[in-house]
Amino acid sequence: MAPCQTQAVRLTVWMDHWQMDCCGTPFDTGATVAWRLRPATDLDWLSTALPGTAAVDAVEDHHGGDTPPTTGTVLSIATLHCRHDGRIVPGSGILTPVPRAGKWTGDLGDRHFAGFLIQLDTAPAA
Repeated sequence: MAPCQTQAVRLTVWMDHWQMDCCGTPFDTGATVAWRLRPATDLDWLSTALPGTAAVDAVEDHHGGDTPPTTGTVLSIATLHCRHDGRIVPGSGILTPVPRAGKWTGDLGDRHFAGFLIQLDTAPAA
């Protein structure tokens, strides 16, 4: 009998700017990470900033409580900057591919840094 093969699962992960600035560890494209992920239930504003954006599968949460870490390889990282006028300005989001996610990412003119969109490949749970 042939051994069971597992396939990687690709996730789109959101990381809020404050998660990285508070207690995040900078990471690069190609890095192996172990993050506590929770469902992406509070990101309605993202489709306002970036209409037509693919769905986000999970949110990285350093304060995720007892959620077990998900290990994966970072395939890509992009910063998101957008305008605010008391709310997100529709269509004002700019995604910029970057090789590294670090602390204290700056604003782009009148667009504030909101966080990172990350493509993560993970192995399914055994």
